[in-house]
Amino acid sequence: MKEHPDYLKSFPKAEYEDHIQKLQKEMEIAGIDMLLLSSPENIFYSTAYRSWYTSSLFRPVLVFVPRIGEPAISLRILEKSTVENVSWCTRIYASGTKSRNLGPLNSEDPVDAMKKFMGELDLPVKRVGLEAGDGQHFFWSLNLLKYLVETFSGIKFVDGTMAINRARMIKSGWEIERIRTAGYITERAIIDTFFQIRPGITTEKDIARGIASRMAEGGVDKISYLTINSGKDKYHTFNSYATDRITDHGDIVLVDISGHIDGYASDLTRVIYLGCSPPEQYIEMAETARSCVHAGFDILKPGARVSDINKAIEGYLRQSRCGSQVVHSSGHSTGLNVTEYPNISDDCDEILKPGMVFALENGVYPYDSEKGAGTIRISFRMEDEALVTENGAEWLSGPGKALYTLGDFC
Repeated sequence: MKEHPDYLKSFPKAEYEDHIQKLQKEMEIAGIDMLLLSSPENIFYSTAYRSWYTSSLFRPVLVFVPRIGEPAISLRILEKSTVENVSWCTRIYASGTKSRNLGPLNSEDPVDAMKKFMGELDLPVKRVGLEAGDGQHFFWSLNLLKYLVETFSGIKFVDGTMAINRARMIKSGWEIERIRTAGYITERAIIDTFFQIRPGITTEKDIARGIASRMAEGGVDKISYLTINSGKDKYHTFNSYATDRITDHGDIVLVDISGHIDGYASDLTRVIYLGCSPPEQYIEMAETARSCVHAGFDILKPGARVSDINKAIEGYLRQSRCGSQVVHSSGHSTGLNVTEYPNISDDCDEILKPGMVFALENGVYPYDSEKGAGTIRISFRMEDEALVTENGAEWLSGPGKALYTLGDFC
């Protein structure tokens, strides 16, 4: 049998075993016999297989995770060698065109692969969990999902979202270091690019290109989004992409960015004033946004509830001079997805545990209350990532400065 060196693997075998153990524990609690996984993030989490191949929506890749035993993956024969190189999953069902002689085929399609896999298990499969709820998504066509459900008419297909969410919710040391590294590289890219801004010359796209190139140089292997807001024509927009607008003296430039290392995401927001001496009201609003995040950080202790984070962040904002206008929620967990379960909200009673990672955020966005958020006249937001530890909280990014100015780089 051909050997595949460990250095080719996407993550260590112990990490893989930990992921499967977490999934199977949550499956047991949820009464699920098998998880049917289709999204790239869940495929990576459960097998260590990550490839551009899943960007093609014509060649389904599915992973079957049984409540007991090893998972299996179903995909086209051309990707089998990639799976063998990067993944710890040894049960591979390969399909393809027989006449091309690309290697031994042991399934006709994903449905046939699932049928064969279940036939080899030591336990009956009566309930199959799907990526069906908030925070998850079935990645391939609904026709394929319909075909699967109709083929296995004796199986009950249920929502497996919480089993997946809760397995991925507690990060391992390996995962945490990827998030920390991604955050560090992202922040350095932002600050180094701020240094290069020249009002009257630099466009939003120049800023975006500068940040993206520095992130890539630092080792970021994926950018989920990179948004730039500047000037009165864009202050009222949220997370809009960079334009050809030329930045000007006195502008506020807000960047909200996520970059990934080995799949794991950073999520940071930073703001710069294009001048040396910002108005006092700008400083006050920026410090309010920053203090909101720090209020949430102080809550990150084992035993507290996610809702307590929101109460702290939003509570600080409401007690400030800007407190009559709360525009959005206070953040979310991060991991393989930029936004993961749990979201920070008043109705989330999930108990905080060591290993949970959150992007803490909020902002000050003054607007005409009678006309709505479309009248926002300026934006100050802060966002940093933090980890719940046995002893409290730990910053994984920053903590960032409330408001950068051009004077910081003179």
